[in-house]
Amino acid sequence: MKMNSSNIMFLTIMTMSVVMSMTSNNFLTTWTSMEINLISFLPLMKKSNKMNEQSMKYLIIQSVASSIMMTSMIMNSIINHPINESIMMMTGVLMKVGMMPFHLWLPMTMQMMSWTVCKMMMTMQKIIPTIMATQMTSLKLMMMPMAVSMMMGPVVGMKQTSMKKMMAYSSITNSPIMIICLKLSKNQFILFFTIYSVINILMINLMKNKNINFMSQLNNQTKMTKMSMLVSAMSMSGMPPTTGFLIKWMVMKSSMELSTIIPMMMIGSSLISTFMYLNMIIPSLTKSQKNKTEMMNQKESTMVLIINLLGIPLVTLTNLN
Repeated sequence: MKMNSSNIMFLTIMTMSVVMSMTSNNFLTTWTSMEINLISFLPLMKKSNKMNEQSMKYLIIQSVASSIMMTSMIMNSIINHPINESIMMMTGVLMKVGMMPFHLWLPMTMQMMSWTVCKMMMTMQKIIPTIMATQMTSLKLMMMPMAVSMMMGPVVGMKQTSMKKMMAYSSITNSPIMIICLKLSKNQFILFFTIYSVINILMINLMKNKNINFMSQLNNQTKMTKMSMLVSAMSMSGMPPTTGFLIKWMVMKSSMELSTIIPMMMIGSSLISTFMYLNMIIPSLTKSQKNKTEMMNQKESTMVLIINLLGIPLVTLTNLN
């Protein structure tokens, strides 16, 4: 995606809408910022993949979800029922976030996007729906969809051969953890989201620069690229001693006071996700090397390894404190 004046303008509007939603104190302002964010994201999406069909699908799904949320707000104000106990509001939020059972649009849409738009979809576009989920729905009501998303996301992702679809199911798996983290502490959410975004952006940049769109294309990559992909995947799944383990361990430690079910779900989800990523990368590591330029252009792969292995000193410093 070229950074011309129009793209810079839309990115600026997106950023401002996210800041507006984070600083708002009522539903109408948050809902308005969410719609501004949608309108500014659609031109970037259309310019990137040049496909009107996917842009229209995304617009229709997001518009339906927004309509459900607004209808729920009006109905609950009329009947004087608590909004955080509304199933209709929860349905709209789940559609916005892309969590199960309203998740099918996310892998199909990301499959047709460019890697640049996928980065925005997995990072910036998740902030406002996560805020809406924590403000407008109760944790007790969201427990079942969150459990299904954390457990079934990696299970369904095992069957995929497209890297973009696997990243989409990884996003579905991590969305409930973001909601739990924001429910517990805003500072923890900022730290979790920052590290999560860095890991995702590094992994997506690696796949974009190496032109990796399907699992079979990993066979022709260098050993350094394969190891970088493996460590990044382990970090995303939350296995020690990676950086991703540090943030998930932080959320599990805080959620122990809230419920014992949440840490158990997170541990089970991490184990299944690890199996999914190992199933993706290990076969390519055992195959013969076809790429002869092993020592060329390894700077990016080295940076990915260093950042994802920062969990070792960070965990040590945390224990010392």
